[in-house]
Amino acid sequence: MLVLTSHTFLEDLAMVLCVAAVTTIIFQKIRQPVVVGYLIAGLIVGPNVPIPLFADPERIHTLSELGVILLMFALGLEFSVRKLIRLGPTSGFITALQVGFMIWLGYVCGRALGWTPLESIFTGAILSISSTTIVAKAYQETPVSEGLRELVFGVLLAEDLTAVVELAILTTLASGASVSASLMTVTVARLILFLVAFVGIGFIVVPPVVRFVVRMGRPETTLVAVVGICFAFALLAEHAGYSVALGAFLSGSLVAESGEVDQIEHLVEPLRDIFGAVFFVSVGMMIDPKLIAEHWQALILLTSAVVGGKIFGVTFASILSGVGTKTSIEAGMSLAQIGEFSFIIAGAGLKTGAARDFLYTLAVAVSAATTFLTPYMIRVSIPFAEFVTARMPRPLKVLEALYDSWLEQIRNAGQPARENNSIAWPTATIVASAVLIGAILIVNELDPLDVTTTVANMEHLAYFNAGLFVDVFALLLCALPAAAMYFASRRLATALASRAFGELPADGAPAVNASIELLQITILLVAAVPLLAIIQPFMAPVEGIGIIVITIVLMIVIVTRSARQMQGQIRNATLLIRAALGGAHAADSYEVPGIGMITPIPIRSDSEGVGKKLSELDLHSNSGAVVLAIGRGDSEVIVPTGDEILRPGDVLELAGSIDAVAAARRMLETPHPAQQQASP
Repeated sequence: MLVLTSHTFLEDLAMVLCVAAVTTIIFQKIRQPVVVGYLIAGLIVGPNVPIPLFADPERIHTLSELGVILLMFALGLEFSVRKLIRLGPTSGFITALQVGFMIWLGYVCGRALGWTPLESIFTGAILSISSTTIVAKAYQETPVSEGLRELVFGVLLAEDLTAVVELAILTTLASGASVSASLMTVTVARLILFLVAFVGIGFIVVPPVVRFVVRMGRPETTLVAVVGICFAFALLAEHAGYSVALGAFLSGSLVAESGEVDQIEHLVEPLRDIFGAVFFVSVGMMIDPKLIAEHWQALILLTSAVVGGKIFGVTFASILSGVGTKTSIEAGMSLAQIGEFSFIIAGAGLKTGAARDFLYTLAVAVSAATTFLTPYMIRVSIPFAEFVTARMPRPLKVLEALYDSWLEQIRNAGQPARENNSIAWPTATIVASAVLIGAILIVNELDPLDVTTTVANMEHLAYFNAGLFVDVFALLLCALPAAAMYFASRRLATALASRAFGELPADGAPAVNASIELLQITILLVAAVPLLAIIQPFMAPVEGIGIIVITIVLMIVIVTRSARQMQGQIRNATLLIRAALGGAHAADSYEVPGIGMITPIPIRSDSEGVGKKLSELDLHSNSGAVVLAIGRGDSEVIVPTGDEILRPGDVLELAGSIDAVAAARRMLETPHPAQQQASP
C-alpha cells in the first residue's frame, strides 16, 4: 500500500488542515459537532489506523500547544481579573467538593480494576480535572447563558489551579517520599505567590500597553502585540513550573482589563480557530484502537465514572453553592470530560514509574470518548434541566429559591451582625478536627506499632476480632474531634445565617432553623469529602462507599425535613406578608422575618402570564425565583398551589436571588404576543 507520509512542517500542517476541512464540512452538513470531525481527522492522519495518510505526531503535538495557548488566551479575554475575583468563592467551593469526590471515585474504580494503590490514586487525579479547551470549543458551537458560562469557566480555572497542587503531591508520592503538611503548605503558598506576582505586575503593565497599541489604529500591530504578550506570559508560567494554558488564560484576563476586548477578539479569532483545530486533531492522533480494545472494560468504567461522577459532583456542589438546580445541571453536563491536564498527570505517573503505560493510553481514550460526548451533553443539558426543574415538588422549589437568596445575602454582607459570631474560630476548629480524624484513621489502618497483634496476645483473641476491637477504639477516639466539628459547624452556620437574617429570632423560626441546618450540612460536606479522598487509599473501598451512601441518605433526610419546615413556615408567613403589605401592595422589596427578602411584581393586563395557571408559567424552571404568595384585591393573600389562574392586577410575591427575581420580572412584564402585534 502506498502511504503518503509527510517530511516537512509545511506538509504536516497542510495534511492536517486539509483532512480536518473535509471532515468538518461533512459534520457541519449533517449538523454534528465539528470537534468530533476533528477527532476523526486525527484518526485518519494518525499512526494507529491503516489509512494511507500520515502526519508526524511530534510536529503536530508541538503545533497543538499553540492551539491550547491561543484558545486559552481567547477565553481569558472574556474574563477580566475583576470578574475572576468575583467568581472565586463560588468556583472554589464547587471545585473543592467535586474534585474531592472524583479523586475518591477514581481511586475506587482503579482498585476495582485490580490496579495498585498508587495507580489508583493517579487515576483519581486524572478523572478530577475537566478540559477548559474542549468546553471552550463546544461553547463556541452551542451558545449558552452568560451565567452558566461564567460559572463553568470559573470552576475550570479553579480545577486547573488544583491540578498544579495535585501534580506536586503525586510526584512526591511517586518518588517514595511522604506527603507532609509542610509540603502542601509550601506548594499552595508558592502557587499563591506566583498568581499574586503574575497578576499584580501584569495588571500594572499590560492594560496601559494594550491601550497604547490599540490607539495607534493598526490592526496588524495590535495582533502582533497581544499575541506576543500571550506567548510571553505562557512562557513565564512554564518556566515557573506551571502550565502554558494557565499563563495564556491569565494574560487574556489582563488584556481584557484594557477595555479593548471587542477589537482584539476579532483579530485573534482566525488564529485561535486554525490552531485550535490542530489541537483536537492531535488528540485524535493519540487514539489507538488496538490498545482500547485490550482495555475496553476499563475504558467503559472510567468513561462512565467521568460522565456520571462529574454530572453528580458538579451539580450537587453547584446547588449547595446557591446557583440553582437548572444552571447546576447544565454545568454538571458541560464539565463531564477530561483533557489536557489529565494527560500531564498520566504522563507524570508514567515518567516516574508510578503507573504502567496503559494508564496514559486510557487517559487519552477516556478524553477522546468524553470529548466526543461533550457537545451532545451540552445540547441535551438545557431540555434535561428544564425537565427536572419542572417536576420538582413545590416545597423543594421554595426551599431552593430561599436558600439561593440566603447565600446571596451572605456573600454580599460585610461583617457578621454580631461580634461574637466570628467565623475564624469555628473554621479553624473544623479544619483541625478534620486533620485529627484523618490522622487517627490513617494510623489505625497502617498500624505501625502492630497494636492489633498486641491486643490479640493480651486478650487471647483471634487476629480478626482484635482488629475489630482496635477499629472500634479508633472510632471512639474520633468521636471527640467529630463532636467538635459538629458544634463548630453549627456555630459557623449560625454566624453565616445572621448575615442573611440580621438578628436571629430567639424562638428559632422554622425557616431560620432550616437555613442553619442546610448551611451546616454544606460546611460539613466541604470538610468531609476532601478528607474522604485523602484517607480512602488507607481504607477498604467498601468502607468509603458506605460513608458516601450514609452521607447521601442523611442529606436526603435533612433536605426533606427542611423543605417541610419551610413549607409550613410559608403558610404561617401569609399573615406576616399581609401585615407587611398593610392592606396595600408594597412597591419595593421588603423583608419578612424568618423568610428573607420578598419582591412584589404586579401582573399587567397585557402580560403574557394573564389567564395562565401559575404551574403553566413555571417561573422557577425559567428563572429560579418562586412565588411565595399572590396578593389579590386590597387584603386577600393566597398561598399558591400552582393551580391559580393569574389575573390582571395580581401581585406575585417572589423570593430568590437578585438575578432570579430579575429574570422572573422580565418574563412577567413581557407583553402577550397579541398585544405586541396590536400596538403601533
